[in-house]
Amino acid sequence: MGLGLFYLPGCNIEYYTHLALGQGRILYNRRPIKDILASPLLNEDHRKKFALIRSILNFAATLGLETRDTYTSFYDTKGQPISWNVSASPPDHFAPFLWDFPIAGTVPYKGYFYKEKADTERDSLVAAGYDAIVRPVGAYSTLGYFSDPILSGMLEYSPGQLADLIIHELTHATAYSSGHSDFNESLATFIGRQGSLLFLKHHFGPDTPYLQEAIEQREDIQLFREFMSQTVSSLDSLYNLDLPLEEVLRQRIGVFDRCKSDYTTIKNRFTRFNYDGFLNWEPNNARLLSYRRYNSKQELFLAIHNIHQQDFTRSLSVFSTCAEQDDPWACLTAAKSSPKAY
Repeated sequence: MGLGLFYLPGCNIEYYTHLALGQGRILYNRRPIKDILASPLLNEDHRKKFALIRSILNFAATLGLETRDTYTSFYDTKGQPISWNVSASPPDHFAPFLWDFPIAGTVPYKGYFYKEKADTERDSLVAAGYDAIVRPVGAYSTLGYFSDPILSGMLEYSPGQLADLIIHELTHATAYSSGHSDFNESLATFIGRQGSLLFLKHHFGPDTPYLQEAIEQREDIQLFREFMSQTVSSLDSLYNLDLPLEEVLRQRIGVFDRCKSDYTTIKNRFTRFNYDGFLNWEPNNARLLSYRRYNSKQELFLAIHNIHQQDFTRSLSVFSTCAEQDDPWACLTAAKSSPKAY
C-alpha cells in the first residue's frame, strides 16, 4: 500500500505532469457507487462487497477515523496495480534513499502511475550503486484531500483483508506525520489490524469464521515479521563490521543463505499465508527496509492502546497528537511513560 502518491511530486516538470495526468485519469473515470448499485447488471457478490465497504466505513467512523466521502466512488484498474513505488538503500548498510516532497515531507519511496517509469527510476538507482526495488501498490491515500475511490481489486479481498485495508488507509487521513514514513505506515498497520478484528466481531459476530481466519492470518504475519527482524539483525551485524564494500557484498550472500535455511525450519508453522517466495529473494536492503517500514514498534502502539482500555478514540487522539510532533516516536514513548499527560 502506497501513501499519498499524488502528493509525492518530483523535482522536475515531467514528474509533476505524470502525477497530475495519472491522478486526473482516476478522478475523471471513477463512478459514483450509487450509480453502480442502481444497475441490474451488477454482480451480486460485488453488490455485497459494496455494502460491506459501507459497513466498514460506518464502523471506522465510530473508532474516530476520518471517513469524509472516501470510498463513495469506484475505479476499475483493469486487473493492474493502481501504481508502483520505487525504494532504494545502499547495499552495505540499512539507510533508505530519501526523496523530499511538499506536504508528504521526506519519504523513502517514490510513486509512479506507470511501471515503465518506475523501472527506469529503479535502474538509475541500481546504476548508481544502490539496492533498489519496484513494488506494486494496491491502494493509496490522498490524505483526505480527494475522495479516494474503491479500486476494483479491493472487491476480491476477504472481509478481514478488506476491513484491514480500508481502516489502514483511513488512518493516513486521520493522523499523518510529515517526513516520518515508518511512523505513518506502522501506525496504519496497527490500527488496520486491530480495527479490522473488532469490525469482524461487531459485524459478523464473535463466532464468525471470518474472525478466526483473520486471527490466523495475523499469527502468520507476526511469525514472519519476527523472522524478518532476525534476518535484518543478522545482516546489520555484518554491516557494522565496517568491511570493504566488496567483502560485505560477498559475505552477505552467505548470511542471507543461512537465513533462508532458518526459514525452512518455520515454514510449516504458517497456516493461512505462504511466504515461500522468500526462498527466491536475492539480498536487497531496499526490500528488507520496505518490509520493516510497515511493522515498526507495534508493541509500543499496543501498549498505549492498552493503557486507554483499547478505546480507539482515545488511542487515536494520542497517536494524532504525536504525529504532530517533531519526533513522533519519542512522543509515543513519553505517552507510554506518562499517559495522564496525553
